Amino acid sequence: MRRAEVLKKLIEETGLNTKAFAEKAGIPYTTLRSMLMRGVGGASVDNVIKVCRALGITTEEMDRLAFRPDEASSFKQELAEFEAFINNPEHSLFFKDYLDAPEERKREMLTFWHFIKDAEKKKSEPGQ
Repeated sequence: MRRAEVLKKLIEETGLNTKAFAEKAGIPYTTLRSMLMRGVGGASVDNVIKVCRALGITTEEMDRLAFRPDEASSFKQELAEFEAFINNPEHSLFFKDYLDAPEERKREMLTFWHFIKDAEKKKSEPGQ
């Protein structure tokens, strides 16, 4: 049931009700309601993927949030930090299309940001 709880929380955070979110995800409302009430384990893989895509997460991220709840807040914090980074005029040109980008491109940009962040961290460490 942990996955269902994670999905329910993330769906609530979209501001959409369950019916509107099901429509956005491209699945029947009753299917989504069943996933949220009975758990994700009995749902088809296709439907789980559709829900995750509509939420902008991967199935791996859903598992991570479900089984390591302490990471849920750090994931949100990381996204907030990333958005602050891309809103910096020095960085905004490269990431200017982030908000309108498809999910796959957003993930690529986030990966690149991790690379930049790690490089900056190494520069600030003593002896570097």
